[in-house]
Amino acid sequence: MADFDEAYARAAAFAEQLSAEPLARLRPETETWTAGDVSILTVQTAEADLGIAPLVYVHGGGFTVGSARTTLLTAALAAEASGRVVHSIDYTVAPHARCAEILEQVFSAWSAVVDRSGHTPALMGDSAGGCIAAAATLLIRDRGATVPAALVLFSPLVDLAGEGETGQTLAAVDYMDRAMLLPGLLAYAPSSSWDDPLVSPIHGDVSPGFPPTLFQAGTRERLLSDSVRMHRKLRAAGRHSRLEVYEGMPHGFQSLLAQTPEGREAWTEVAAFFDEHLR
Repeated sequence: MADFDEAYARAAAFAEQLSAEPLARLRPETETWTAGDVSILTVQTAEADLGIAPLVYVHGGGFTVGSARTTLLTAALAAEASGRVVHSIDYTVAPHARCAEILEQVFSAWSAVVDRSGHTPALMGDSAGGCIAAAATLLIRDRGATVPAALVLFSPLVDLAGEGETGQTLAAVDYMDRAMLLPGLLAYAPSSSWDDPLVSPIHGDVSPGFPPTLFQAGTRERLLSDSVRMHRKLRAAGRHSRLEVYEGMPHGFQSLLAQTPEGREAWTEVAAFFDEHLR
């Protein structure tokens, strides 16, 4: 546990250093509130339209690092691009919480945002947060709650077993290493449960009621196959799905390289997707 906590602190310090300059430019307005015992960070820019459907964000971090505060940059970029309010869920990371508890926290936060906003929001997540967001969508649907109007996933990890081809073929060009991530995967869920749809959404039944989904990934990341496979699964089930692959882009480029042509184009596409599917 001490090792995980030390890694969490290092990641937080790095995120603060990385995001200081762009956040100074964006100057997001923030408010913290709670849904039960789950903290939610509401993020908006001065130009936000408070009368339209908001976004709910589930942050990444390999299941073990990150918070709504340390990933504020991604939420602020989403708010700026879309002109919408973004509610970032501050779920408890592993190993302090495991998959089932984290999904319950996301479900509670999602339900609270729906009640508070009076709209049907969209849901978005990146990397491990994309895994949680996709699994939470299955849980929300199966419980008969308000399903997200749209789902945006940045390079989601949807298969904890890592069976996609690019896990091998693109390993040499990705800054992430499977061996480095493995302790976090096991802290989130034991390997015996990796075929559970709520752990690895690639195994879920997406045919009934799954929302329109946008995937974004780059050609220099080992998780590319996860987006491709999940996209094809949705299309085979007759669901609305778009996959956008950006040439030469690494994992998390939407935030890491937001001011590049590819980063700006990615956020423009995200905003257009939200406008298309949120009423």
